[in-house]
Parts: sequence; C-alpha cells; structure tokens
Amino acid sequence: MIDKNLSDIDLRKRALVLLNETLGAANTIRFLSMYNTGKQDYMQIKEELFKDKSARQVFEEASDFWERREKLKA
Repeated sequence: MIDKNLSDIDLRKRALVLLNETLGAANTIRFLSMYNTGKQDYMQIKEELFKDKSARQVFEEASDFWERREKLKA
C-alpha cells in the first residue's frame, strides 16, 4: 500500500530506490539529468543511490550499461 502522506524527503528516497532497482544506477543518473533544472545536492543523491554498493559494483554496472549500449548501436 502506498502512503499518500509521504514527506518530500521520503518520497524522493522511495523514487530513487525504485528508479535504481528498475533502471540501474547508470540509467537512473541519466534519467535524473534529463529533468535536473534546479539546484541539487549531488553528494546526497550519490549517497542515496550508491549507499549499499561498492565502487567495484558501481563500476561494473556502468561498464555493463555501456557495453550493452554499444551492442545496440551495432
């Protein structure tokens, strides 16, 4: 059940988690950059997106993304 009375912070956290789970880190960042029109705290966003991942995991996920992208272009 969805809580309709979420604070702005809780709503943002849930949205980031869902985007990250659905799209992966690289695509989530791409998506957010398309709609980034205001001042954002990159460090806070980074912590929310990558808090449970090691640098190696983030690198591997980004590498996989770019590899898949290149294959689609071919």
